[in-house]
Amino acid sequence: MENLNIKGKLREMFTMQKDLNENILKEFGEDSMTEEKLELAIIDELGELTHECKGAWCWWKKTQPPVNRQRVLEELVDVYHFVMTWELYQSDNDIDFIIKEYGYYIIRFGMGVTGVLGNFIGAVASNFEKLNDLLDLTEMLGFSFDEIYQEYLNKNKINYERLKNGY
Repeated sequence: MENLNIKGKLREMFTMQKDLNENILKEFGEDSMTEEKLELAIIDELGELTHECKGAWCWWKKTQPPVNRQRVLEELVDVYHFVMTWELYQSDNDIDFIIKEYGYYIIRFGMGVTGVLGNFIGAVASNFEKLNDLLDLTEMLGFSFDEIYQEYLNKNKINYERLKNGY
């Protein structure tokens, strides 16, 4: 029952993200973040993800390196950080509400999606409810949720090191 396991992993990730957000705000002397800044952060990270996928869609550049799956995963997880922050912001940090709200999309993860990269990226950028589109993008890119979870844990450690070292 991997999809039930996804709920538990997402709950853990949201808890970790909430803690990280609180530490970042404290470090920078901020009380909160704004919706506009979150939207821009998501768009920025989606741009970095798109750039890492460029080897698959850049037809005009002979020297374009091939897609590096690990780098795509790293950038996708960066998108997760800001989408989770978005969802926390929109729900007043109510993780139970978020998990319930996206229950259908969590259950259907891994059942197959069709579409093109640009549509999935555009949906994450423009739709108000973002986690469902991010789950679809994850599946479209061929990543399991276990891969997302493991990379999220790795990046969470890096983010705390960055905070400690004044990144």
